[in-house]
Amino acid sequence: MFTKITVEEAISIRDKIFVDTRSPSEFAKGSIPEAINIPILNNEERADVGTIYTNRNPEEAKIKGIEYVSPKLSSIYDQISSLAKKYKNIILFCWRGGLRSSVLSGFLGTLGINIFQLEGGYKKYRKYVIEYFDENRFRHRFIVLHGYTGVGKTEILEQLKTFGIPVLNLECLAKNSGSVFGKIAYQNEKPVTQKTFEALLFETLRLNNNKYMVTESEGRRLGSVSLPKNLWKAIVEGTHILINTDMETRIKRLVNDYVIKISNCNILLENAVTHLKNKIGEKRVNQLILWIENQEYSKVAEELIINYYDPLYKKSVEDYNYVIEINSINIKKAVDKIIKFYYNLENKQI
Repeated sequence: MFTKITVEEAISIRDKIFVDTRSPSEFAKGSIPEAINIPILNNEERADVGTIYTNRNPEEAKIKGIEYVSPKLSSIYDQISSLAKKYKNIILFCWRGGLRSSVLSGFLGTLGINIFQLEGGYKKYRKYVIEYFDENRFRHRFIVLHGYTGVGKTEILEQLKTFGIPVLNLECLAKNSGSVFGKIAYQNEKPVTQKTFEALLFETLRLNNNKYMVTESEGRRLGSVSLPKNLWKAIVEGTHILINTDMETRIKRLVNDYVIKISNCNILLENAVTHLKNKIGEKRVNQLILWIENQEYSKVAEELIINYYDPLYKKSVEDYNYVIEINSINIKKAVDKIIKFYYNLENKQI
């Protein structure tokens, strides 16, 4: 036996696991965050069934689907049974709550496993996420950290989170920190699609009941993904804080983030700087490559700060009015000041 469940009910229910029964290629393009993929049909089988459905007839396609699925049922049952020992609620879905998830839900239900089938499938979930942003269902206001590259905005966000301050870490969700160097810190992460990015934003916001969240100033586009229009507008209209620090601290932080933390940094850095010829000139690019080869990373960082990063972000930093400016040469003190500011604002004292 299985029970149908709406998207709103499904995301609110506790002790659950979402199981995406679509093919691996569908799953890779976007799914519900933290869902696991137990496909009924693999990519080739799905394509074959689809071709039969289109070029011949639906009944023949169903029969072919049964042929593909039947040998897998024992394995699928074992996987779901294992999940049932860890989670009280198992929610199955396919593209639009059709044959794949309903057949599997019915099969597992008859074997005594408590199963929910998501009404409307992933298509309905995706529609719910889009409407969440289009209709301004999020009610958060944002405290936005600004500052030039290397002042420690991301580090501050990470530390704020450890103190229980709600943060929206856009770079972490997008797996990209902006500019031509944006992917280096996330080179071992799977690329994030637009659908996945929006779902992660949705889950982060809906799970937070605080009035204010702290985020970092970003362009609307981060790598290959973009912020939903209304969320971007809410961030731009937020309360803005400027973070400052000295050049030496900025250089050390960039070397730490892009060299010390990265095992194959030389190859990645050289590849990134070659894309800057039109912005800083071939002569400077060649000098940067030479410094990278000689492991003179502080010179690389300083050159990039002066002739690439600061000119690139100068206008975006100067475009805002700031309620306070904080020096981050001592990150702990900077974090303490933001925490105090956050609670004063949350309690409407300022």
